[in-house]
Amino acid sequence: MRKSPQVHLTLLAAIALSMTACRNERRDCVDATSHLQSSSACQARTPGSHYIYGGASGGHYGDYVIGGSSVSRGGFGGTGGYGGDGGE
Repeated sequence: MRKSPQVHLTLLAAIALSMTACRNERRDCVDATSHLQSSSACQARTPGSHYIYGGASGGHYGDYVIGGSSVSRGGFGGTGGYGGDGGE
């Protein structure tokens, strides 16, 4: 009897999920073309700059950030993303 490839994929997905579930979500500041910038560009609200959550890059300014989302997944009780003025 042959083993189903679905069992292996399900097990692999479960292991991958368990390895990433407890980590902090990565957040990178990028320009309008998804190139890595200094966090100060997002903090200063430079036009076109925004945060990407969960993406991957080489870690150097100017590198292209692959994947991720413009909205944070947040967490229990989290707001997800940039909260606005915050009473400033």
